[in-house]
Amino acid sequence: MRFTWICAVKDLRRLWRDPAALIVWVGMPLLAAVLMYVVFGTGGVTPRGHLLVADEDGTLVSSLVAGAFSQGELGKMLVVEKVPSAEGRARIQRGDGSALLVIPKGFAKAFLASQAFQLKLVKNPAQRILPEIVEEVASVLADGGSYLQALLGDQLKMFAEGPPKGATTFPDETIIATSVAFNRLGAKLASYLDPPVIELKSEVIQEKSLTRANFAAAMYPGMLFMAILFLALGLSADVWKEREQGTLRRLGGTPVRLSAFLAGKVVAVALVFAAVGVLSLALAHWLLKMEVANLWVAVLWMTLSGVALLLMMMLLQLLASSQRAAHLLAFLVVFPLAMLGGSFMPFEAMPDWLAAIGRFTPNGFATMQLRLMLAGQAQPGPLAAAFAGAALAAAVMFPLALARLRRAFAA
Repeated sequence: MRFTWICAVKDLRRLWRDPAALIVWVGMPLLAAVLMYVVFGTGGVTPRGHLLVADEDGTLVSSLVAGAFSQGELGKMLVVEKVPSAEGRARIQRGDGSALLVIPKGFAKAFLASQAFQLKLVKNPAQRILPEIVEEVASVLADGGSYLQALLGDQLKMFAEGPPKGATTFPDETIIATSVAFNRLGAKLASYLDPPVIELKSEVIQEKSLTRANFAAAMYPGMLFMAILFLALGLSADVWKEREQGTLRRLGGTPVRLSAFLAGKVVAVALVFAAVGVLSLALAHWLLKMEVANLWVAVLWMTLSGVALLLMMMLLQLLASSQRAAHLLAFLVVFPLAMLGGSFMPFEAMPDWLAAIGRFTPNGFATMQLRLMLAGQAQPGPLAAAFAGAALAAAVMFPLALARLRRAFAA
């Protein structure tokens, strides 16, 4: 046990004597936090889309349909631009716009005459959320128009047919009858709406949402594990340095066990991971306003899962026949893991099938667990199972890495 601590202190001193590498490894998540704060700030990100409207009808009714997309909260999400139909289709094909709404000529006349009519919506396949929102709003408008036709079909049809033959305006009695019909409809609706016949009483359960509006905070756990992954990659290569410097050869002339030497490296790296966890989570809480519900549990998780990743990287390094081949093999594994494991983009932004794969990668699973811990949503049972799984992975990797290290020692 004493030799294990001696080896751990030796590795920590070696890291301390190489401050440039230590600053790069430890500073990666801290730099990521600063950059995300500068780019995104601490507020939520509102999606912004571009709706192209080709109003071929050019009537008051068609302008009301187009204007509905720029009202209220929807107006904050969509920029509505009127364009010719051909230009709109060309722009959607180039990816310039979220959707194109075509209101064909004759729309107002058909609507007032209670005739079936179709609006055409062309969605940009490269976007997922905003075109769906436009489609839902268009569907609601179509349903609302159908209900209005059912309630006031006769009056609307009269306006569509125009004044009687030989007259320039509608007779006074017709205008009065129409006004009365609209007034009665308003009175009927008011009896349901003020006061409402059905009152909904809702009880809000205070549940913390895993997906935060703060985009930087949603990205940060994945970037943390990208830093841990690259830190494990860099520190795992230390076994090749020990071999090149003759440390393993000299170790063979001592009565100490090789397992104590490897355990010392694991202890030193675990302390580095713990320091990275404390510093990065403290900065994220202060700078990004990110919720850190279980700081020490999260730090312990980052340390344990980081050790498991270190032993995995070390085993990969020792499988190679040379130091150059070891670096190449490790990089070929690390970069796909970082891309799939939610480090470059959160799982919510990935296609469903790709996110399902990413959650089963070692760093992807660790990232999801960290997000649950930081949000305070981790349940005791699954949390204990996650820790047991990480500990089991480390326990399996340790003897495998030790066996490969003995082979490298013999060589």
